[in-house]
This record gives sequence, structure tokens and C-alpha cells, in this order.
Amino acid sequence: MTLDLTIIVPAFNEVARLAEGMRRFDAAVSDGAVDIDRTEILLVDDGSTDGTAATARGLLTRLPHHAVVSLPENRGKGAAVRTGVVLARGTYTAYMDADMAIDPRAIPLLVGALQANDLAVGSRALPDSMVESTHALRSILGRLFNRLVTVGTGLHLPDTQCGFKAFRTPVARLLFHLVRIDGFAFDVEILALAHRLGLRIAEVPVQWRHVSGSTVHPMHDSIPMLTDVYRSRLGLVPTPSVPSVRVSDESAAVDAGANGGLAERVRTVVAATLEGVPVPVVAAKGSVITMLPLVDQSDLQVVVSALQTEFKGLSVSSQSIDIKTLVALGSLSNRLEAPPSPA
Repeated sequence: MTLDLTIIVPAFNEVARLAEGMRRFDAAVSDGAVDIDRTEILLVDDGSTDGTAATARGLLTRLPHHAVVSLPENRGKGAAVRTGVVLARGTYTAYMDADMAIDPRAIPLLVGALQANDLAVGSRALPDSMVESTHALRSILGRLFNRLVTVGTGLHLPDTQCGFKAFRTPVARLLFHLVRIDGFAFDVEILALAHRLGLRIAEVPVQWRHVSGSTVHPMHDSIPMLTDVYRSRLGLVPTPSVPSVRVSDESAAVDAGANGGLAERVRTVVAATLEGVPVPVVAAKGSVITMLPLVDQSDLQVVVSALQTEFKGLSVSSQSIDIKTLVALGSLSNRLEAPPSPA
């Protein structure tokens, strides 16, 4: 069965809030907002010391598609979400906080926005959003942080830190491969990079209520978050290249959507070789590029060999694509298609 959606839940010392968050999720399931038969839940325990993983296993055990993944040490929310993206097999990938402070009944709205966009982000700043909080300092610091982020990145999104975002899964793999900030600032960098690559970002309204016990402390965490953002802007955070395989046919037009076209044939081979791992495949002038973000290096040569066998008359070569080359491909919106899942 093809999974429609992967939901990643990063969690650090959340044992006291998991049950309430799960009740909110159950309400969304009961209301028909989540089809648990076509949705997988991946809870990533970010090195908790309070029994979060064991509690999560007990709460999730009745779901047909779920896993609890434990990191050996606390690495940060960005690292936890990236770990989930590596494992995601849904057509779309979302992440949300363990306390479900954002009402999960908004999931259809979030995923629905991906029909015409590459990313969808919840925003507490939209007119239709509802925010329940008596913590004025947190709200003021949040607005200040977003203003500073806008100055540093050129983003015009009023709420970059809302823990309720979704992606087409191949887009998520590419972005999380390139962004290596592990702390809370990863959200900003993901959005800034998406903007740079010409990906379309939609905002959706949410219902948010403050849940006590958050591990995010506005006064303590804002400075490291801003430091990470500006270090990235100054080029001090390395952006890794993306291992890729290019199949070139300069004599023929490459049509990503045509049945029997080169792009479609490449996707079919890659799907069989990687057993449906949703890596991005993009058609460029005279060639098709299979990107392998967040894929083990050992799989690179396997994909090269499979494509060489299938396309003996064409040029098949491995390469590393850096961020400048990605930008040079032009806007990637609606171009990063995943191979079809094997039957």
C-alpha cells in the first residue's frame, strides 16, 4: 500500500505531554482529518532521559504504521526531524510538535496546500488563525525573532517557527540534506533555502494553544537561533553537495510528464533499485538527474549500475551537485518528482 502521509514528531523529554498530545491526535482521526491506514507516524526521541521513547511506544502501538526512533544523545530538533525525513515513505511528509499545540485537525488543510505548492507552513499570524496564550513575553519575542529573520534572509513569512510544516517528500529529502543546522533555527534555513531554489511555499491558518512544559525557552534559545541564522547567511555553515546520477540524451527532448519519456523510464528504474525511496528526479535540458539526498553512499553505485544497464546507448554518470549548480537549474517548483512506489 502506498502511504499518503508521513508525520514526524520530534520529542525531547516529552513524557509528561505525550498522552495529551495523543488525545488531540485521536480527535483528529475520529473527525476524519487523518486516515491512519494511509498515514505513518514516526516519533523521533532526541536523546530523552525521562522515558519518552517507552511511553511513545505504548501510545502508538495500536496504529498500523508507526515507529519510535531513539537518537543516542540530544542533538536538536533539526537533527530529529532530519532523522525522520530519512525514514519517511509517504507521498507527503509533515512534522509537528509532540504536544500537538497546533490542532492536528488542520492536517488536511496543510497537505491540501501541497497540491499546488512544494511546502506548506502553518502560520499563527494569518487572520484566520486562532491563538490561545497568556504568555505575552513569548509572543513578543516570537514577533521580534521573525522580524530579525526577515532582515537576515529576505523571507516574508510572519511565522517561521510554527512547528507545523509539510513537504512533498522528495523536496523534504533535498532540503534536509542541504541544511545541517541541528538546533531550532533549522526551520528558518529550510524556508530560506526553499526560497532560493524557487520552491513554492504556502501558508495555512492554524489553531494554536500554549501547552505548558515546552523545552523551548524564548530568552535562552533566541540568541543561539539567531546566531545560527546569521552564521549561515555568512557562509559559515557548510552546505553539502548532493550525490546524483545524470542520464544524458542530447539528441532528444526530455519530457518529465510524457509516458515512455526518458524521465519516466529513469524514475521506474530508480524506484525498483531503491525500493521506492522517494528521492527527487528532475528533468533538465537533454538529461534527467536523479538526486540521492539522505541516501547511503553505497547506494550511489547501485543506482549508477542499474541505469547503465537500462540505458546502454546513453551517457550515465555520477556527480556531486553543489548549491550553485542547483540554483542554476532554475526554479525547481513542481519539478522534483519521486519515483513511483513499487507494486
